[in-house]
Amino acid sequence: MDLAAEPVRVGRLPENEINYNDDGLSRQHCVIETIDGLWQVRDLGSRNGMKVNGAKVPLQVLGNGDIIRIGSIEIRFLEPQGAEPVKSATPPPQQARARPQATIDIDAREVVAQSSYEADIRRVIDSSLAKQFGETDIALVDARGAVMHAAQGEGDSGDDAPAESVYIYRLLLLACFRARASDLHIEPRTDVAVVRFRVDGTMVTVCDLPLQVFRRILGVVKVLCHFDQSMKNEVLDGHFTVNVKSRRVDYRVSLTPAVHGQKMVVRVLDPATAPGRLHEMGLLPWMYEKVRVVCNRDAGLILVCGPTGSGKTTSLYSCLREINLVERNAITIEDPVEYQIDGATQIPIDGKQGHTFGGLLRSVLRQDPDVILVGEIRDLETATVAMQAAMTGHLVFSTVHARDTIGTIFRLMDLGVESYQVANALNLVIAQRLVRVLCGTCRKAVVPTPAQQMRMGKSVHGVAQIYAPQGCAYCLDTGFYGRRAIFEMVEFNDNLRDVILKKPTIAQIRESLSGSLFTTLQSYGFQLVANGMTSFDEIERVSGTD
Repeated sequence: MDLAAEPVRVGRLPENEINYNDDGLSRQHCVIETIDGLWQVRDLGSRNGMKVNGAKVPLQVLGNGDIIRIGSIEIRFLEPQGAEPVKSATPPPQQARARPQATIDIDAREVVAQSSYEADIRRVIDSSLAKQFGETDIALVDARGAVMHAAQGEGDSGDDAPAESVYIYRLLLLACFRARASDLHIEPRTDVAVVRFRVDGTMVTVCDLPLQVFRRILGVVKVLCHFDQSMKNEVLDGHFTVNVKSRRVDYRVSLTPAVHGQKMVVRVLDPATAPGRLHEMGLLPWMYEKVRVVCNRDAGLILVCGPTGSGKTTSLYSCLREINLVERNAITIEDPVEYQIDGATQIPIDGKQGHTFGGLLRSVLRQDPDVILVGEIRDLETATVAMQAAMTGHLVFSTVHARDTIGTIFRLMDLGVESYQVANALNLVIAQRLVRVLCGTCRKAVVPTPAQQMRMGKSVHGVAQIYAPQGCAYCLDTGFYGRRAIFEMVEFNDNLRDVILKKPTIAQIRESLSGSLFTTLQSYGFQLVANGMTSFDEIERVSGTD
């Protein structure tokens, strides 16, 4: 690199003149600059410092052949031919003269040796602004609670696992933390293993691992989950734990045989992303008030509907947190139990033992419950028992797979539930979807097209500007950062119950709701578009058509 008068900055940031994704470098590590005609290298407060000719210095005037060592990079300073090398840190005034153009030679042999997949993982790690801990702070704990790979400074773990596999796996887990990933997928292909994260509900490709590296990582995971290493053609489910900075995070592991080997999916159950309180759900004020009132009643049934992964269980947990669990006996039946709720008795279903939703629900009614949370209504038995419980003095929460609130009514009838039970047991039906929130760093303003204005016309009027995704390092080039829910709610009143008893059509139910507060999923979403929180295409993708 030929040196001109402008300073040359070195670090991990892309805008630096010399930038490498090297863990030994800070974002802005040092600068090579000319002062009074002399070239010098100056440290910019980096965490690892720099060395010139083997000596660690904060500032050094450069002479011909000097070697600057930064992380795993070596930079050699070359004086132009005929120039006298300057070695004094405080040169005499006569040496402060204009010099011919100098050059630096960057020896990146060690950087090339650094695996490209590690650099890709580091890129994800470095893109996050929140950096409370690093990979050395992660302690891997097996399924029985024994620390297999201790964090740095916590003593030796005493394991025989290859150091590289543990190191790379820790990097992947750290990248999951930084990217807010809910799942880690590693799928072997013909010559590589593809690593992908599920971030905000969307799969994001991170890197390609060499197959031999993936096999070693797979061995580490099998040891953590106490899997039989010889079982390569069977479906395996297990779990392990990570302790990091006095914080425990659980992971569920699924191994499935595929064409090119075992595919590994790791589900991240981070308490930091656990469901919050009802007021944090983002409900409209009138929706929040109705849900809060029902949650404080002694009896009733609240159903949340939507597809898999739409946040139904999160909403039910938020409702459960509104209840005084000290004064009321709350029991949950879940498949499986993912998050712990203080004060509630949580029961996982187990099909191998014959513990189904319906069977456990009948037994739970003999446990003197005040509040019952049923993970899902998927058959007539569960639906019937849940509605009978709601009509006999219990507050019941559950979920059902249905497209929207009106579709939930017909879904229950399709299971075989009598219309009078649906009409009398239900208090609230909530439909919800999760939409991605635009990245505030890179979103761009656009003018809505006439077709978009026509689509949003029923919900939003006079919107002259909306926003669209663009993509940057901070949001992993997706254009979105985080998710929030959109809702649709139906409160059951006498008018609606009369209509349901007559086995109505969808049009008749919609007509009965015309005189009450009712906002469709799409209308709710278009209000977020108008506020600049998400994009028009995202609402169209998630909510579909009315």
